[in-house]
Amino acid sequence: MNNFIKVSYALQRQQRAVERTLYASSTEESVVASKWAGAWHRLVQARLDRMAGAEQPSRYVDHRGRFLH
Repeated sequence: MNNFIKVSYALQRQQRAVERTLYASSTEESVVASKWAGAWHRLVQARLDRMAGAEQPSRYVDHRGRFLH
């Protein structure tokens, strides 16, 4: 359950970064926010990958073992 909470938090942060990108008032702000969104996306994917490795294979996992979402 602890991993689920960590992934959920990272996913919420990614969502906020994407919203900041969409509603940025300047190009510079949009670029910075999109970098943050990309970083949070990589973190979410890494945590999901770790969770997938700890559990049995699922039909929601691609050929590399990453969760499909």
